[in-house]
Formats: sequence, structure tokens, C-alpha cells
Amino acid sequence: MKKNLFLPLGILALCTFPLQAALVWTVGKNDNAWPVTGVGGGAETNFWQENGTTNPLPGSPTSPQVAQQSDNDYYFAGTYTSTIAANGAYTPVGVVAANEPGAERAFAGADLALRYHFNLPTSLAASQLMAVSFDALNLHTGGDVPDSRFGVEVYFNNVLVGSQVVVRPANVVNPGTVYTTGPFTLSSVGAVTGAGADNIVTLKGISYNAEGGGNWMGVDSVQLDAIPEPGSSAMVILAGLGVLGHFGRRRSRA
Repeated sequence: MKKNLFLPLGILALCTFPLQAALVWTVGKNDNAWPVTGVGGGAETNFWQENGTTNPLPGSPTSPQVAQQSDNDYYFAGTYTSTIAANGAYTPVGVVAANEPGAERAFAGADLALRYHFNLPTSLAASQLMAVSFDALNLHTGGDVPDSRFGVEVYFNNVLVGSQVVVRPANVVNPGTVYTTGPFTLSSVGAVTGAGADNIVTLKGISYNAEGGGNWMGVDSVQLDAIPEPGSSAMVILAGLGVLGHFGRRRSRA
């Protein structure tokens, strides 16, 4: 049975609202696989071998569907004509007619950033609560890796929304661990809705290779969810427990 995204079940019993997330987008599926036969990107994204380097923004929405040819930037269909200041200065790519079909599959060596570009619908208010989730597929293990592990932080428009979690071999065994950030508002991360705005979610890899942790970690899927806002009484409970604003509890796949 899946564990709740953010709270122990005992605490949920104190709250009268359901925290049911609405999917905004996903890259890949929580299927413990790296397909290269998908069509249409998004959930059907093809995962390609990384190239070992981190390219500057904005990257390309038309990377070749070949191993080591995808860059660090995955694009959903949309219009990208304006940047968000916190992400730095670069020239956005313009119109992207279709979801990019492929994405890099892993952190490796100096390749330590996976960025996901998207427009947000205007129906989302600045106060909308959001959460980012990801799960790892595999880790560098073996006799030359005495303590296999890899760190991951999550950023939304260069604002830290998920403090570092350290992924270990037990977290990638099927069923593995899905890591979910605590809820944050769109206004807190400088998000801009509507066509044109280049919002970016970034997974930042933290390598422990120099300390015997191994040189790579594969990513199975990444997703962004909109979270219904809890009622005021539940918010008081959450605030009192110090839950809001922290990297969310881990949940296991069914």
C-alpha cells in the first residue's frame, strides 16, 4: 500500500481534507524502465544515455533521439519567449510545437543537472500549492563502490523546494522510493502562468563519487502536481508540526 505523500496516516486522521494531487505534467512513468520506443514525450518520453556534461541554458527542444545526444533541457510543447529572472540571462527558444520525445536518463560525472521547461495554465493562481516528485531507477554499484549513494535537490525557477535526499541501493529496488517535495506556492518560486513564460524545474545531482559513492544515478520519472489547498484547521495542524516547507515524506510504489 502506498504511503501518503506528505503526512503519516495517523496525522491524516486529524485532517478532514483529501490531499489528492492533480497531475500537471510528467516526464516518464514510474515503471522501473527506460523505454526508447515512446511517442509524444511526457509520460512516453524516451530516456537516452547522458553525455557526461552540463550545457548552459536554454538547451534545445529538438535534441537527436540518439544515445549521448540529448542535452540537460527537456521541453514540453509551448511558447518560450520570456525568461524568469531567477533562472539567469539567456535567449529563450521560442515556439515548441510538440513535447520533446527524448530526455537524458541520468546524472553522471560532471552531468549533474536535469531541467524541465514548461508553460503553466492561466487557471492556476499565485497561491496554488504545488509539489515535485521523482524516483530513481538505478545507482552505480559494484566492488569499486564501497558506499553507493547519490544526492538530489529539487529547484523550481532556481528556488530550492526540495532539500537534498540521499538515494541508496535500497531506494531503487522495485518497488522503490518516490521522493516528493513539501507543498509550495507558485508565488514563492516566482512562477509565471500563460504562454511565453519559461518555467523550469531542475533536479540537481550531488555526487559522492570522491567518497566512494559511485559516479551515476538513473532517473525513472519526474512529475509536477497541483495540490488542493487544505482547510484552515488543517493548515494550523501542519504548521504546528513544522511540515510545510520541508522536503516531503518518502512514499513507496504499490
